[in-house]
Amino acid sequence: MAILFVTAVAVIALCITWYAVSLRHKRAKAREILRWIQASLAGRGHVVGITWMGGSRFRVPLRLTCGVFRRAWVLVEMRTQETPAHWLVQKISNPQEVITFQADLDSPPTFCLQMQNFRWFARSSPKTAIENAGWQFERLPSVMITTKPESQKEIAGAMTSLSRGDNGDFLEVSFQRSSPHFSATLPLESLAPGAPARTYLLDAMREMAGSATFY
Repeated sequence: MAILFVTAVAVIALCITWYAVSLRHKRAKAREILRWIQASLAGRGHVVGITWMGGSRFRVPLRLTCGVFRRAWVLVEMRTQETPAHWLVQKISNPQEVITFQADLDSPPTFCLQMQNFRWFARSSPKTAIENAGWQFERLPSVMITTKPESQKEIAGAMTSLSRGDNGDFLEVSFQRSSPHFSATLPLESLAPGAPARTYLLDAMREMAGSATFY
C-alpha cells in the first residue's frame, strides 16, 4: 500500500509540474505569436487584446485601418500538451498548428462558399527525393460542387483569387451570409519571421473578400 501511495503521489506531482511548465510555455509562445500577428499586419492595423478559449486556443481581436473587413479577429490553435497523455497523442498524430482569420465584410456575401486547398504528391518510394531530375508535375484546375443551377461571378472570382500561386498558404477559405462573413485558415508557421508571404497575407485576404463582394 505504501508503494502504491508513493507512486500515486509521484504521478500527481509529475502531472502538476508538467501542467505548470506547459502553461508557462504556452503563455510565452502566445506572446510570441501576438508579435507575429502584429508584424504581419504591416502597419495596417494592430492587436487589441487576447482571450483564452482553452489551454491551447485563444482569440486575438484586431483593429484594422484598411477597408473591406469589420470586427476582425484571429483564432489561434496550438498543439495540446497540458498532460503527458496529451503530449503523447499529439506526438503520434502530429496535428498542424493553425490560425483562422475571421471578419465581417462591408457588404455581406449573397452566397455561402467553402474552398479548401489540397496538395497531393505521389511517388513510387518515400525514399525517392522529388528534387531528382525526371519528375513531371501537373497542376489541376479548381473543382466546384454547387447546389445552384447557375454559377455566380462572385464565386468564380473568389476561387480564382484562391487558386493564384502566391495564395498557396491558405488551407481553407469560406464565405457565409451570417457573421462572420469571411474566414481563412492558414498554418501558424505562415506568420513566423522569415515566412515568404508573411506581410502579404492581409492583402491576399482583402483581394479574395473583394472579389466575392464587389463583383
